[in-house]
Amino acid sequence: MTMAGTMARFGHATVAINVVGHGGGPEGTLTVLRTGQEAVTLPAGGRGVDQDGDGRIRATEGVGAPAGSPLALVSNRDGLRQTTADLMQLVRAIRRGVDVDGDGQPDLDRERIAYVGQSFGGIYGTLLMAVDPLVRVGVLNVAGGPIVEIARQSPVFRPLVVDQLKRRQPPLMNGEQDFTESIPLPGEAPVREPAAGALDIQAYFDRAEWLSQPANPVAFAPYLRQAPLLGVGAKAVLYQWAVGDRTAPNATTAALLRAGRLEAVSSLYRHDQGVAGLSDRFKNPHGFLVWTLFPEVHAVGRAAQEQVARFFVAAGRQIEMNRDRKSVV
Repeated sequence: MTMAGTMARFGHATVAINVVGHGGGPEGTLTVLRTGQEAVTLPAGGRGVDQDGDGRIRATEGVGAPAGSPLALVSNRDGLRQTTADLMQLVRAIRRGVDVDGDGQPDLDRERIAYVGQSFGGIYGTLLMAVDPLVRVGVLNVAGGPIVEIARQSPVFRPLVVDQLKRRQPPLMNGEQDFTESIPLPGEAPVREPAAGALDIQAYFDRAEWLSQPANPVAFAPYLRQAPLLGVGAKAVLYQWAVGDRTAPNATTAALLRAGRLEAVSSLYRHDQGVAGLSDRFKNPHGFLVWTLFPEVHAVGRAAQEQVARFFVAAGRQIEMNRDRKSVV
């Protein structure tokens, strides 16, 4: 909800739900501290589940198949699909009317429903925008795909792939601490002599990618503008991404944009031009959309959020750039 303030200044109400497998367990609570008044504790159950039976529910436990299980290769495919379906239901609930002040009249515009999603939200948001005829405008921030490519290319998620390769029977690891898959990135020279064991790892990745196709944003991207689904129509979308993203690597975002011919509706934050002097906390620009809470990078987050808000105000007909601050270009 770190965007709610910016959205409100531009006249937009913000509504959010927990992703499948996120938000802690169903018995979670939220305590609101009020100056000079008693604290108020509200029920705030999440959608996580204790899959491994250790008595704890981790941040994203429940969104994907458990590591080491026979269904591990399915990963978070079904969590993405279910979250997309849940958002479609939320849209229809809003369309029925939301009475905030209890006067018997709807307070939210039932027709002007837009979507903004960051990271994972940009991934399942691509699915939502492709299939839901009721959401006409959307901003997808730091999305990429396929998921298996994000996992292997990202220094954040690659250790999870190492763990999966070690768990396979027989194990597929071809190194002590890391693996060599011998897959060049776009623009790199082809690998003519793959490392020992690399072809088996490549076959494993191929199977994982095919299994995840029903929730692969790259597979859904052509339906946004290039070849809209029957009864859905073309969508007004904006993709925001950042140079040097270590969580959703740039090559995976580029694959998504190419698949849907979406380059013309993308906005690139040049983090490489402003990273000098920043603390290590901000070396990875993946979270730039929600950096409004930090003085060092507040201007970046504010510019990105205002670009989203103005895109919504213009009903997706105009993408405003912020070249003066050199934050979003």
